[in-house]
Amino acid sequence: VFGIAVLVIAAVTMVIFLTELTSNLATTATLLPVMGAIALQAGVPPLVLTVPVTIAASCAFMLPVATPPNAIVFSTGKITIPEMVRAGIALNIIGVIVVSLISLLVVPAVFGL
Repeated sequence: VFGIAVLVIAAVTMVIFLTELTSNLATTATLLPVMGAIALQAGVPPLVLTVPVTIAASCAFMLPVATPPNAIVFSTGKITIPEMVRAGIALNIIGVIVVSLISLLVVPAVFGL
């Protein structure tokens, strides 16, 4: 169980910070098969890693390039990139914690894992 938790937290952290620089959809489409294969190698159902990665890809809060809403907020000129990074890093850390906990506690119950 501890090893699975480490895998989930590592995958969630990687995806949350990766989607700050890359497309959420492209990141998810690229990583889902990889995470499924890693899960199978670890001897756990693929949903154990693919669901957290899918949810984590929606947590891009730090940079204007991350999502269109971030770009719109930045384009107003009322917020700077350093301000976005400061707020976004806190939200990303909260996202890692929340997505990881949901993935470890709720996902198994929902999918009967």
